[in-house]
Amino acid sequence: MQHRPFRLSCVAGALALSLVTAACGSDPVESGATTPAAGTADEITDDSMVEDATDDSMVPGATDDSMVEDSIEAPAWQTAAITDVDGNTFTLADFSGRPVLVETFATWCPNCRAQLGTTDEVAAAAGEDAVVIALSVETDISADDVRAYAEDNGFSSIRFAVVTPEFLAALVDSFGPTVANPPATPKFVIDAMGHAGELTTGSESADALTAALGLA
Repeated sequence: MQHRPFRLSCVAGALALSLVTAACGSDPVESGATTPAAGTADEITDDSMVEDATDDSMVPGATDDSMVEDSIEAPAWQTAAITDVDGNTFTLADFSGRPVLVETFATWCPNCRAQLGTTDEVAAAAGEDAVVIALSVETDISADDVRAYAEDNGFSSIRFAVVTPEFLAALVDSFGPTVANPPATPKFVIDAMGHAGELTTGSESADALTAALGLA
């Protein structure tokens, strides 16, 4: 008789355990499985947490527009090697951080000679703040002939070079055939970030070229 209370408590405990098992489901939790944590994602309603979750800085892959713009890859013609009339090799991308004025010309072109006179004045005034380059579209002319042309005309502040047929073709692909038409006095500016502007033509004043370089 003295053991009956213990037996009753065991029976009551077993009964309570069976009720709990029935309420929670009879399938045991498999090894390695996870159980839902208290307060799942569907139940989170804190405004500060929702706001933080929608912040661009918290979204994988989110980037600032200026970073995307500045990281645009330079076109191939900006990184292609050019050899100037003094035998020095460079690329247009080498001058990152400074604006670059590029003017195409031919030694036989009177319009080019007149425009290059003005362009040389701009180059002299700009000094180290800008780079001014004249590219001969006469791809078969010698560097010595172009150097003599520059010296004879007093163009001392412009960097002269003769482009290859491949380089000229790349410019045509980017700017159209007018870039290879010297009498139109084609020219364009690459800004300090390496972004090329639109091709312009016709006689342009020193003030206009200085403004195009962002030095006005």
